[in-house]
Amino acid sequence: MKLFDSLTHVTADGSWMGEYTYNASADRLLCEMDRNNVSKACLVTIADYGDNRYTLATACRHPTRFVPVAGLNPRTVPTIRRIEAIVSNIASQGFAGIKLHPRLNGYDPLDPKCIATIDSAASHNLVIFLDTLFRQRGLATRHAPDVVDYLAYACPDTKIILLHGTGPAMMELYEIVRCNENLILDLSFTIMRYRGSERLDSDMNYLFKTTDQLITIGTDFPEYTPDEVLTRFMYLSTGIEAHRLDNITHGNLERLFINYKPPQQHNEKSTGF
Repeated sequence: MKLFDSLTHVTADGSWMGEYTYNASADRLLCEMDRNNVSKACLVTIADYGDNRYTLATACRHPTRFVPVAGLNPRTVPTIRRIEAIVSNIASQGFAGIKLHPRLNGYDPLDPKCIATIDSAASHNLVIFLDTLFRQRGLATRHAPDVVDYLAYACPDTKIILLHGTGPAMMELYEIVRCNENLILDLSFTIMRYRGSERLDSDMNYLFKTTDQLITIGTDFPEYTPDEVLTRFMYLSTGIEAHRLDNITHGNLERLFINYKPPQQHNEKSTGF
């Protein structure tokens, strides 16, 4: 089964979140991709936890395998007026998208700077990768599908991959995604994290059967491997038509990034944002 992995991460020293529990090296990722028929992967930086320069350099070394996505923490941008220039710079470097992680970077997804980033992405043909597991200690947030609904209304022209599909609230998110052509429901991490829940297994099977043109899956490497995710996906999608499976595993992302052109070379002094 062919896979265009929606979410992978690598680091220069192979550590992950400051530890070595997982091997997050590019060599290991490429090995896993080759062993499991992963044609491409979105190579994503989490702001303050990864290095945009390394992500872009890795993608430039393997332009047919990776689509680079820059990490940005809007909370660290001094003013909203600076957002546009930073987003423009990200696009000029050759990135295909921007990753926003409200939980790990400690901000409300409805913060004006976050909204400004999402809105600015549209004018630079950047895809927003939004982590939708918003809950965090010490900060109350609205119900995740309601947050996404507001962001889709506030930024109607921006293409947004809704990473992890808001977890247990995925069916509510589905109703929002089907009404907004620029939203994609991604089930990376969630497909593995909630295994054993009969309700969520049933929900994912329903989504795979009915919403195949709006869904992607991925590994969240190094958290999980392609073998683990594809085995799980095959279990959840038993009996579903092949063309639907193709959309979910690779077709939707291939169409989303059909016009993306990787940079010819990478300047190590770049990505200063």
